[in-house]
Amino acid sequence: MGPLLNTGGEIVKTLGKYLEVEEERLEKLKWLREQYEKLYTSAMKDEETFLSNPVNAYLLVKRLTADWQTAGLLIDGTYSKAVIDNITQQPLLFPDQEDLRGAATALLRLQDTYLLDTTELAKGEIEGTRSVFSELSAGDCFLLGHEALQLDDHYYTVRWMQEALERYEKEEIKTATKSSILDYLAYSTFVTGDIEHAIKLTQDLIEVDPNHSRAYANIAYYQNILNNRDENNKGDVGLPGDNIPKPLKVIKRESIPAFENYEKLCRGEHVKTPFEESQLHCRYTTNNSSYFLLQPIKEEQLSLDPQILVYHDVISDKDMELFKQLAVPWLARATVSNPKSGALETANYRVSKSAWLGDSFHPRIARASQIVKEVTGLEVNTAEELHIINYGIGGHYEPHLDFKREGEADGFARFGTGNRIATWIFYLSDVEAGGATVFPKIGVQVKPKKGTAAFWYNLRKSGDGDMNTIHAACPVLSGTKWVGNKWLHEKNQEFLRPCSLDRRE
Repeated sequence: MGPLLNTGGEIVKTLGKYLEVEEERLEKLKWLREQYEKLYTSAMKDEETFLSNPVNAYLLVKRLTADWQTAGLLIDGTYSKAVIDNITQQPLLFPDQEDLRGAATALLRLQDTYLLDTTELAKGEIEGTRSVFSELSAGDCFLLGHEALQLDDHYYTVRWMQEALERYEKEEIKTATKSSILDYLAYSTFVTGDIEHAIKLTQDLIEVDPNHSRAYANIAYYQNILNNRDENNKGDVGLPGDNIPKPLKVIKRESIPAFENYEKLCRGEHVKTPFEESQLHCRYTTNNSSYFLLQPIKEEQLSLDPQILVYHDVISDKDMELFKQLAVPWLARATVSNPKSGALETANYRVSKSAWLGDSFHPRIARASQIVKEVTGLEVNTAEELHIINYGIGGHYEPHLDFKREGEADGFARFGTGNRIATWIFYLSDVEAGGATVFPKIGVQVKPKKGTAAFWYNLRKSGDGDMNTIHAACPVLSGTKWVGNKWLHEKNQEFLRPCSLDRRE
């Protein structure tokens, strides 16, 4: 009987440990439930404001992917599992891991383009946007740092892992693993050139996890490089980590000219001189069309060469809402034309959804084409269909040209209408922050304003492409952006815009 008493004592200890583990597990589940409730309650107060903020959008996707997966792992037992199985079997929409990566990448892109401070972003504070309801946890920051590492961007990996570490220390319910944070932080710190700090972080990692598989080898490796560098450079650091944001290599096409101006213009910085701006004017005009005889249109000059014009109040609210409603069922990921093959494909430098609506789709679309014809004085029967594009949070299109250059595959050959002579853009919504159309080489910024339209010629009168028309759709920082593009082609414009033998025209 004596040994049985010992068994009873061990059972007491084992059940005690089990209850501790169970209480910790339930505390984590309670914390997760509070996060879901907080998110849902905040969204219901003002759904539009909530969803228009990039931090909230990222958190919503993360809560329904990585955090929901964690909840499933925490729930154990037949009856408990039945609760989860019940909701997963319902026809509910859940994002996937690709959606989560996309949301994280979008937030990093916004941070990079608009130079957003990591700590303020983690608090949900973004200048120029309406108030937010959410704040990032250590786990949320860790995932952003991990995504930056996947993009080979160690500058932002360091910033987000450092933020994750600081938040980890303050959390009662831990949402990340300290050893994982230190592991990534040490490596990216080493890559950015601060080897001494990388060694210190790796030593901290060993204190937390003495059996870490790579830590000791990493310290030896870092120390060896540091010793050799000090010996060769006599104390010169050689690879300093600076405070200048490095571009997200996977996201940005660094070969694009005037990329720096693109980001400045997206942030609203002026790159034009006061004299250049003084040459621009606004006016009422009929553009020699009887269509506007009784009600001239408002024309605003944004550039003289190339001439970029903005027309105000050219489309009604009723039409704009109609176009968006008609497009929604047909929206699909926007594509670009491969310059070598001409094939349509998706690309990281263009993130949006779009749909094509022909004039026969609805009489109001045909009327919109008629407006383009009357304002520009160009023929629209050879133009492409109205291209409705929706840019969500982080949606963008990096600097590009609308026309095909010599040597590129002719993706317009199937139309038989020549190159894109001009571009017309209807702005179908206001955008709370970001989302401007910018021309980096000439310093022009067109802010999206509901009911306006922008117009410019892509080709000179000689037929040569105008490289100064390189333009971009800036990432949407807050809200959503809707536009309707109308690309006009060369065919049937011969007498409306006569050609010139002077290649300078």
